[in-house]
Amino acid sequence: MDTIDETIRTIAKLILVAETVIFFTGAGTSVHSGIPDFRSEGGLWEKFDPREVATIRAFRKNPEKVWGFFRTMYEGFQPVKPNASHLAVTEIQQIKGNNKVHIATQNIDGLHQKSGSTNVYELHGNPDLIHCIRCSHEEKMNYEKHIEPEKIPMCPKCDNPLKPKVILFGETLDMDVFNLAMEVAKRSNIAVGIGTSLEVFPAADILLSPSPPTKKALFNLTPTLYNEQLDYYVEGDMIETLPALVGILKEISKR
Repeated sequence: MDTIDETIRTIAKLILVAETVIFFTGAGTSVHSGIPDFRSEGGLWEKFDPREVATIRAFRKNPEKVWGFFRTMYEGFQPVKPNASHLAVTEIQQIKGNNKVHIATQNIDGLHQKSGSTNVYELHGNPDLIHCIRCSHEEKMNYEKHIEPEKIPMCPKCDNPLKPKVILFGETLDMDVFNLAMEVAKRSNIAVGIGTSLEVFPAADILLSPSPPTKKALFNLTPTLYNEQLDYYVEGDMIETLPALVGILKEISKR
């Protein structure tokens, strides 16, 4: 069995020669930025019942309560900065060339873009937009206008409660975004998961569904139920293992 260092080196070699690489990132990627994930100890589901604040049914029934959850979430986003995991992905994109490296993320914190990454597919929505689920009106999220006031923002066209353009339970993904990411995944030489339990579908299919010769790798703190479907698994803190990947990639790219 390979050591962690040997596995990282193998992944680096695959990335180096790949024509197309896709990263698939989950909540664990942003934990070191100060954003707790949803399911772990200290996560948002310890403070909120997802059935009451994170479903489209709950939003239609009690938008005031759901907006209380949104305010907590957005207030948590304000001070955060990209961590070593985000920066490592950006650096790999710069080493390979932006057009060869793509990122499909389940996160709605915008930290990949803040770190300088491009080609980012936001599978679970864009928190910088707010929209009306009745008439489809859409506008830019304004923190002072939409988040700070205690009242719910209303649609200027039909007077329906506005909602951040993020996916709640019971809503379907933006299939245009998902299909674009899936097309890239299927033609990638290697798909690399970061900080994800692979429990949320169909998003997890970005990593799991590509067939050979696409190689599948995962960097995570703990194993998942789907590890047997992976070619490579690196267990450990991503703010350590991903910079190690970048270091090896730089080393071998100079040869």
